[in-house]
Amino acid sequence: MCARTTNLERQMADRQTEHLFDPIDVNPTFTHHLLMRGGQIGKVLKLPPWLVAILTQQPYARKDQLNLTDHEKERFLCAYSILNANGTLGNLVAIHAQIHQQHGTIRFLPWHRVFLLQLEMALRAIHPDVAIPYWDWTNPQEQSIPAWLQNATPTVNTPNGPISVVRAPGSPTDLATTAANVPSILQNTTFNDFTFQLEGVHDFVHVWVGGSMSSVLTAPADPIFWMHHANIDRLWWLWHVSAQGQGKNPNLSGLAAQMDPWNIAEPQTRDIGALGYTYQ
Repeated sequence: MCARTTNLERQMADRQTEHLFDPIDVNPTFTHHLLMRGGQIGKVLKLPPWLVAILTQQPYARKDQLNLTDHEKERFLCAYSILNANGTLGNLVAIHAQIHQQHGTIRFLPWHRVFLLQLEMALRAIHPDVAIPYWDWTNPQEQSIPAWLQNATPTVNTPNGPISVVRAPGSPTDLATTAANVPSILQNTTFNDFTFQLEGVHDFVHVWVGGSMSSVLTAPADPIFWMHHANIDRLWWLWHVSAQGQGKNPNLSGLAAQMDPWNIAEPQTRDIGALGYTYQ
């Protein structure tokens, strides 16, 4: 994990405007080998379009989980299981359990954007066609635990001990009531008001899912955590490019602007295109 983090820091420092995806240095994968060959391999071999896009560092799309094919769901869950088995997932859960001023402050959105990328790049080192899907709980069709995730309750081994994922979701009506706040949140014209209100809705969704998601110490063990946060990230991006949010960013400086434990500064988190992904 340390080697992976170092590589991400280097890439974000050196290539702020390029699409960010590099192979994991520790436990190299065959994706790693393909990327070392670069875009040239796609000129001499017939490859699937999605693989050519990766080799040429084109942005990849995070999709609504509702629109994933069965194959895409299987590939995501398989890669997630591998990261659980090799310890990557457990290390990330442990980082979230530490205090990095990532909750209840204006660091909440940029810190979790970087956190999502840690998992996503590790997933894509296993299956380069995989991205973290988002769970759009603002959609009435998605105001319950997605059916394909109902049995996705792994036991995750972390440096602090094993976590067995459990859930006790609330009613769709309660989730719909809270999700109904989102349109007004998107009308905010200051970053502080926007992030304060959006984090409040975020907190409720954690409580609504219940079980492991109710605790900062255990929530990232649940795959739905990452899809929930991808939706929060998506809503931030929608606001960021809107008339209300354009040019509005957290007022951070010095150490507060560093998204520790990674050496990544908040301004580097603002453009998802530069980070290599889009929302679909």
